[in-house]
Amino acid sequence: MGRAVKTSRNILAATALGAGAAGAGLLAQRRALRRLHLRPDPYAGEPFGALRGRPVAVRADDGTRLYAEIDGEDRTDIAVVFSHGWTLTQDSWHFQRKALRGLGRLVFWDQRGHGRSDGGARDDYGLPRLAHDLKAVIDATVPEDTPVVLVGHSMGGMTIMRFADEYADLIGRKVIAVGLLCTSSGALGEVTLGLPAAVARITQRVLPRSLRAVGAGSAVIEKVRHLGRTGSMLVEDLIAFGPDASPAAVAFAEQMMAETRMEALIDFFHSMITHDVISDCGALAGADTLVIGAENDRLTPVEHSLKIADCVPSGRLEVVPVAGHMAMLERPGVVSDHLGDLVERARKSLEQG
Repeated sequence: MGRAVKTSRNILAATALGAGAAGAGLLAQRRALRRLHLRPDPYAGEPFGALRGRPVAVRADDGTRLYAEIDGEDRTDIAVVFSHGWTLTQDSWHFQRKALRGLGRLVFWDQRGHGRSDGGARDDYGLPRLAHDLKAVIDATVPEDTPVVLVGHSMGGMTIMRFADEYADLIGRKVIAVGLLCTSSGALGEVTLGLPAAVARITQRVLPRSLRAVGAGSAVIEKVRHLGRTGSMLVEDLIAFGPDASPAAVAFAEQMMAETRMEALIDFFHSMITHDVISDCGALAGADTLVIGAENDRLTPVEHSLKIADCVPSGRLEVVPVAGHMAMLERPGVVSDHLGDLVERARKSLEQG
């Protein structure tokens, strides 16, 4: 237990350093939290997580139970399948779910280890597995003859890119359009999160190994995790959001992160930063591809979006101003309009044959 405690203290120190709070102490943290809560909040009172569809239990090919929901089940003309990001749930698409209802069959699902989905085996928390999970979701929720638009944020975008690599025969035939929001095709190990490069490199090398060494389910890790909710909300605001993000949206994102299974948080993070190449994006050439980046994205900087768009002949790049990594919660109208246009383009392409 001594080693676990020592390692957990190292984790706390690294997190505090990353948040800029270690030197200033608890008083500075309280002041920062006060400033966050005093920020103008256009989404105060927004019922995040309250929108629901018909639940569908999906069985992955390894037997893991995945949770999905369908809006507009009577629609068979076109389906839009949404894949959320790391430490989030399907509810991160809250605003898009409201805005895009009526455009077709909408499918939302929780990635394994997140939300209402089960965790599966520990050695299956890697990006290659997620491509097969997405295939299982499509098979269970979309009629065979219904064309699909895939939309993914962050790790959800990586899921789609890996899906395209694994099931290239479906791109352009079953999957006719793709929307990738604030994601990356690789080299995430080089992202600094706004920290000095040397500090970022040490954090990315040491933190995942330390967490794995202690053990995701250990009591000490869970205790540290839940005692640090104030600090984690400040980290969420600093790293995942832009400078004027809604406090309510930040709190909602932090809540989703706090409820993510620890082994999923650790192992997917490790998988993302250790893949120098997540995908070469070549298989996306068969689908109309929209890439959306965000001006202040620290986790998957806008240069990563530009790289994806450059690699896909049909790729179009849109950059959301001011917003950070959680652009769909920060500038929901902008993101929803881009995605709505993508769906309508896909529909017109079907009509034109």
